[in-house]
Amino acid sequence: MLQGLIAKKAIDIILKKVMEKREVKKLRKYVEEDNELDIQVKQMQKTIAKQGKYIEKLEKNVAILKKDSHPSQEYVCCMKCGCKINKTKSKKRR
Repeated sequence: MLQGLIAKKAIDIILKKVMEKREVKKLRKYVEEDNELDIQVKQMQKTIAKQGKYIEKLEKNVAILKKDSHPSQEYVCCMKCGCKINKTKSKKRR
């Protein structure tokens, strides 16, 4: 009987130590290795960086187009109905 109790306690202690080591390995694997969410976040960061570069390029193009475009036209409001129909007369070119 006494040997059975000692053997049972010894087996319990050994199993407890083995399970702790396995849990530590699982925890270390979770912390150190990339999981699905880490991969998704990295991919989203790459996509955001590409989109940011693309937006900057478009803003530069818009600035160039604004610089090269003609000045905006001014319209006179119709006093009766409030619509903007008639273009103002600009100075004649010589």
